[in-house]
Amino acid sequence: MKILFVLPIREGDFQLFPDLGILYLGSLLKEQGYDVSMLDCPKEQLSFKKFKRYIQEGEFDVVGFRCFSRDHNYVDHHLKIVKQVSPKTLTLVGGPHPSALPEFVMNGMDGLDFAWKTEAEVGILDLLQLYKEYGLEIPEGRLKTVDGLVWKNSLEDRIVINQPGFGVDLDGYQPDWSLLDPETYPDFESRKSFRSKIWDGFFHVSTTRGCPYPCTYCNAPNLSGKKLRHRSVEHVIRELTVLKNRYGAKRFSIIDDEFTLKKKYAKAFCNALTEADLNLNWDCPNGVRLDSLTPELLQLMEASGCDALSVGIESGNERIQKLIKKRVTVDTIRRQAALIADCTNIDITGYFMIGFLDETEEEIHDTINLACELPLVRAAFNVVIPIPGTAIFTEAVNTGALEFDQINWDTLTNDQVAFQRNHITGKRLLKLQRKAFVRFYSRPNVLWNVTRDMLKNRRMLAAGLRKLKRLSWRNEVNPFEPMYLQEKSV
Repeated sequence: MKILFVLPIREGDFQLFPDLGILYLGSLLKEQGYDVSMLDCPKEQLSFKKFKRYIQEGEFDVVGFRCFSRDHNYVDHHLKIVKQVSPKTLTLVGGPHPSALPEFVMNGMDGLDFAWKTEAEVGILDLLQLYKEYGLEIPEGRLKTVDGLVWKNSLEDRIVINQPGFGVDLDGYQPDWSLLDPETYPDFESRKSFRSKIWDGFFHVSTTRGCPYPCTYCNAPNLSGKKLRHRSVEHVIRELTVLKNRYGAKRFSIIDDEFTLKKKYAKAFCNALTEADLNLNWDCPNGVRLDSLTPELLQLMEASGCDALSVGIESGNERIQKLIKKRVTVDTIRRQAALIADCTNIDITGYFMIGFLDETEEEIHDTINLACELPLVRAAFNVVIPIPGTAIFTEAVNTGALEFDQINWDTLTNDQVAFQRNHITGKRLLKLQRKAFVRFYSRPNVLWNVTRDMLKNRRMLAAGLRKLKRLSWRNEVNPFEPMYLQEKSV
């Protein structure tokens, strides 16, 4: 059985990295004897016409897509092409979007056979066995047994969502990086180097799944469970050893949401990494919680090779912090950021969000002021995205700030305006975002450091110039006709 996993066509400015989600899924199926391949459409710079040719030539039995909400329209067009070329091919969609809106995705994507709510590793093996046995005509009684499966009950004319499970053994298999051909990604040699901390390590590594926090802007607990689960330290070290020996990795990134939450585990990992003597530098680009850090943990992290941390700060205003249920105070943020700077040489990047539903302009200025006050080397000021499955999304729909049947899924990015705010227009919000970037990066010491790094790295320089151009010229309207409309007839 030939199985293809696809990262859909995506337009806009973003970094190209191998995707861990489909890598894990593909590695599991390859270990079970399936013929698995992967297609990263943005990396290959595919048009829908080229994608159609790829499907025609590949003759795949199963085609599955990873889907974020911003990808909805693109994945929908991909699916139509697959079914046009090969009606008997089994089509699957997984990821944050179908996990949050399973009924909408099943009803809204005509070429889709099945979707997944949350993790697919457990259920997909059962589904593929049923597909081998029955083809697309799987008895509905058998479909009920597949964990997390979303399917259409034709007899009752409704969408069925099976109970999701979080029972996958995180130590059950090792990710097979050869599936993604990492050497084929742009600037592979320079991006795996010690110097690449100005971006983050090319090799992304996951050590945990799950998040117990109720932050209103994040859907992580619904995607991977509220209980924090860990891979064994030994299992992770074995993966890093493979990356070092096979691909010459010099650094990696831990992309977990909560790597430092269980301090005993984080300390054990740092000690094991030091003892393994792999000589790897590393960072945490996803944003660790500041209140989870202690001097002892930070020093162990630095001693084991950690040279950069991103921290999720979100807001510099106490009311907003309480509103978004971050469970951290501004005083704690100041104290913990100073702690990192005082006891280590680890570079700190701060992640901030502006444009919460009830946020005022004065409260956004509190965030900008805090960013300029903290010992940060870089900062990102992201427009709040109404991510499906989050409390923010639900509130926006319930209050009329976001009309569900009018959502433009293409705008669910952190530099576009996807819903109305109570106190600020979309146009003003984008100006405040530009002001935040200009004020933070125009300070002499920050400007000098960023300019020096850009001059050392052409990719970073090009990305920085593109960022400046977007901040200067963009407005609330998507400035280009998306490819799924340009190639609608494909």
